[in-house]
Amino acid sequence: MKKFLAPLLVATALMAGHTSSQATLYTTSYGVDAGSPSSCDDCFSGQWNFSGTGQSINYFGTTYTGAFVGSNGYLTFGAGASNYSPEPLNTQAIAPMIAALFTDLDSRSDAASNVYIDTSVAGQIVATWVDMGHFSQNYSVRSTFQIVLRSDQYAIASGEGQIGFFYDSVTDGSSASAGFGDGLAAINDGEVAFQSQAAASLLSNSAARWYNLNNGVAVVANTVPEPSSLALLGLGLVGLAAARRRRAK
Repeated sequence: MKKFLAPLLVATALMAGHTSSQATLYTTSYGVDAGSPSSCDDCFSGQWNFSGTGQSINYFGTTYTGAFVGSNGYLTFGAGASNYSPEPLNTQAIAPMIAALFTDLDSRSDAASNVYIDTSVAGQIVATWVDMGHFSQNYSVRSTFQIVLRSDQYAIASGEGQIGFFYDSVTDGSSASAGFGDGLAAINDGEVAFQSQAAASLLSNSAARWYNLNNGVAVVANTVPEPSSLALLGLGLVGLAAARRRRAK
């Protein structure tokens, strides 16, 4: 029986580990300038609250109504942060944090590099870092990326999630970390570190990443199979059906 299941198992495994390869930002409606992070080195602004009535998020056991945005590629909860050394997200003890590109970014005296916040949709915060340079005022490299954060009350569409990471062009080769964690040095359930102290440019134009929170802690990646994956699964099912018919004969 195992040999008949092989095509299906292979197709299913490929689909389960596959994310959409569409490399783009979630939205190009950036919202408003985030203020100081658009022209600074190592700063933050906020708190930026979810719009709408009664919107909040349970993040690792604590309820928040919004987040702070840091110039160095992350959102934090409870307080702002200006740290620039990219620690792994599952062991950093700076603050409860979501980081798309935690590295020493720079936006001083440069009109092209800016940070934006969009809270126009109830229960959703979109933070966008556009054409950020690197310390110290190195604008020969640029990084554009985005974090999407949804409240617990937000009605999540199929194929999306509560925390989203999106990457456009990233040409910065400096060390960077990405993921999210509870702000405690110990590695705990629900923390995600999908990049730790590796070249930021490795995330350039990478696939969108969606994650769901379950009571603020348990994290599940929300993958969306592409048509090619669905076709592969279909071939596996066809192969299984054909094998069963041959066996029956």
